[in-house]
Amino acid sequence: MTMKNLTISLDDDIHQASRVLAARRGMSMSRLVASLLERETRTEAEDEDSEARRLRMEAVERFINGPKFEIAVDGKMPTAEERNARR
Repeated sequence: MTMKNLTISLDDDIHQASRVLAARRGMSMSRLVASLLERETRTEAEDEDSEARRLRMEAVERFINGPKFEIAVDGKMPTAEERNARR
């Protein structure tokens, strides 16, 4: 995988806190920032997938709950010939 360099500016307090966090986790500042960005990017993609899944489920529910068709005649289902008869 090709890696790209990134330069960022941080407030002094954030810089110090993130250095401490990286040290506690046993990683470099670069690796800490990369892991945080990876997690945020993955979370965003998962949220988009969840939204798409929700929209698909709503469409299925609308279809299932849509208008009902009366196909029985006198309480009987039509035969295959009756269903396929040209009208």
